[in-house]
Amino acid sequence: MDILEAVLSSAVRLMVPLLLAALGELISERAGVMNIGLEGYMTAGAFAAFVVAVAGWGVVPAILIAALVAAAVAAIMAAGAVWLRGNMILVGFALFVLLPGLANFLYVQKNSLAATPKLGSFSVPLLSDIPVVGTPLFSGNVFYWMAIAAAIAVYLLFSRTQVGIVLSAAGHEPEAIRKRGRSPRMVQTGALLACGLLAGVAGASLSLGAVGSYQPNIVDGRGLIAIAIVILGRWSVSGAIAGAFLIAVLDASALRVSRGSEIPVHLLGALPWVIVILMLLASTRLRSNAPRTLTK
Repeated sequence: MDILEAVLSSAVRLMVPLLLAALGELISERAGVMNIGLEGYMTAGAFAAFVVAVAGWGVVPAILIAALVAAAVAAIMAAGAVWLRGNMILVGFALFVLLPGLANFLYVQKNSLAATPKLGSFSVPLLSDIPVVGTPLFSGNVFYWMAIAAAIAVYLLFSRTQVGIVLSAAGHEPEAIRKRGRSPRMVQTGALLACGLLAGVAGASLSLGAVGSYQPNIVDGRGLIAIAIVILGRWSVSGAIAGAFLIAVLDASALRVSRGSEIPVHLLGALPWVIVILMLLASTRLRSNAPRTLTK
């Protein structure tokens, strides 16, 4: 039971940045914009949060500034891919390469090994005392509860609000929005900014929460995995949650097995990527929910 609880606790911690980033990407893709640059958004958020926290401004300002900085990066994506009609894959790839490189360069110039303030945990009374699942599921830092709140908010956005219908329409039939007097470009820009905000918080959850500092290449491919999670989850909130948790469980299990095992740690680290590739290949015939404008 102790091993199971340890793996579950690690999985929940590893799931948080993936889920936050996947929810942001879900909003963007439902509106018809693929965010290859999601890795760059997360890196910008992680670095900004680290700088603000180390400067002594506090955790809350660090999270807010991380979200705003990543949203500013998303605005660049909106300008290039939505308003100037650039190729969204190429614009996103440019941000994918530029932002991590810039953050790593600035970090090396600062040459600081400072740690960010330790985050406290918030527990739900009684529920957190349930054996095995209580502590992992009902006790966590501020980012864990933000991820839960974001998942509920995005679910309600698409299932209960007019805004969600308009976002989905922008991804499937932008001409229908235009006929109703709305601008598909404005809708997609708003979706990209929302994606940037959530991706910035996801990056902050790494530098302030999971790692407790900034290190070069801190995102380590999580942006690409979040994109794959959205596709595997067939552009639904429940699918994003399930996909993020599955990848996190694989990561946590690999970390657990690597201790005292003769299996190379790099091989175990590649396991989530292998599973993602296999699942993407298996799901190529099940993409009926894909927003039509993603392929244009």
